[in-house]
Amino acid sequence: MKSLFLKTFLPTLLLSLGAEAATVGGVDLPLQHGDFKLQGAGLLRKGFIFKIYVGALYLENTNDVHRVLSDVPKRIDIHYFHHTPKKHMIRAAIGTLRKNLTAAEYDRLLPMIDELHDAYRDGAKGSFASIIFRPGEGLTYRFDDETIATIRNEEFANAYFSIWLGKEPSSRTVKEAMLKGVEVSQE
Repeated sequence: MKSLFLKTFLPTLLLSLGAEAATVGGVDLPLQHGDFKLQGAGLLRKGFIFKIYVGALYLENTNDVHRVLSDVPKRIDIHYFHHTPKKHMIRAAIGTLRKNLTAAEYDRLLPMIDELHDAYRDGAKGSFASIIFRPGEGLTYRFDDETIATIRNEEFANAYFSIWLGKEPSSRTVKEAMLKGVEVSQE
């Protein structure tokens, strides 16, 4: 059974696009992080009023969106609207990973899952976390632009991105918004 936290989403529209940033749910998102370009972003809500986070997907090559869970460079940023204890993030991550992985895959990756979760930081209003994958470098967890941990295992990295982009994501609405793509008008 999905918790109320995971069931109550509201589809998100990009509210405004400028030459350097897109705004989703009141959060300004850069259109680019180095080589990564904004693919799409969505707002997770609890009920119709309470904002939880904005999730943004960045890809080096936006043509890779259809194979995003393969070994393509990718980045997800999570922008928090309020204090979010890491234990809540971990509980949601574990539940979603168990839905997307076989029991054998989960057990094989569990030491790396635990290593990443031990490194997690509590979310705070205005803070953001990044999960970044580059082939050959592994998965890097950053918090407010500070590198916290890197796990050099491509299978783990792609499995971990399934939390947001897998067949059973933590939020279908946020997944769809991330994959949909951003149209940028240059006016």
